Amino acid sequence: VRGRWLTPATAGIAVASVAIGAAAVWFVARDTGDADRAGEKNGTVTSGAPTGSGGSPSPSASTGSPTGGTGPTRTPTPGPTGTGAGGGAHETRQDTAGFTIAVPTGWVREELKEGVFYRSPDRTALIQVFRVSEPELSPLAAVRQASTHLRAGTRGYEEISVGPVSGSSGAAELVYQYDSEESRGVRRGVERVFVAADGGKWAVLTAGPAAEWQVTQDHHAAALAAFRPAG
Repeated sequence: VRGRWLTPATAGIAVASVAIGAAAVWFVARDTGDADRAGEKNGTVTSGAPTGSGGSPSPSASTGSPTGGTGPTRTPTPGPTGTGAGGGAHETRQDTAGFTIAVPTGWVREELKEGVFYRSPDRTALIQVFRVSEPELSPLAAVRQASTHLRAGTRGYEEISVGPVSGSSGAAELVYQYDSEESRGVRRGVERVFVAADGGKWAVLTAGPAAEWQVTQDHHAAALAAFRPAG
């Protein structure tokens, strides 16, 4: 799998071809500033992690300039009023990783082996996009499996809901929360796995401080509405 499920997110989740459980533990560790030890323990590859330590932004994040990808196509959409999670307008990005998506204006792109991340400048909130490459996993099986592994290795993990998305054929969604240093308390995330127009399974995951859940939901809805695979 090119990307993996979000647990306390600072940078990324599991590396390609690494078991979901190890991936989840690695991501938990990244949010607590202990990525190196987690990577060694679980056999995950940590070389794809961004520069900087703990919850500090990478150099590209601190300057506010995106790394990689194409420049944004500025088509602002009405957005929520938020704080660090990045309220306000969204902009459409044609990403070099093979998809188009809408993200909050001013969020910084970061590409790792685990997928593409767009992060708020203070890194309390994010959007992650990746392909789900296991052909045997349905979207529902994917989010259920993610929840199972996150529950086993994530501090403060709580599954809020998991199941099919009403009115969306084949799509499934997991809503959960956990203790996050980056979000300075409890972070709540929502991950949707679906079959896109290219026939591939994709995951779009959005997370932010639990106190700004409505903002996170608005960002998630905007991202999904604009999502298109390339080609």
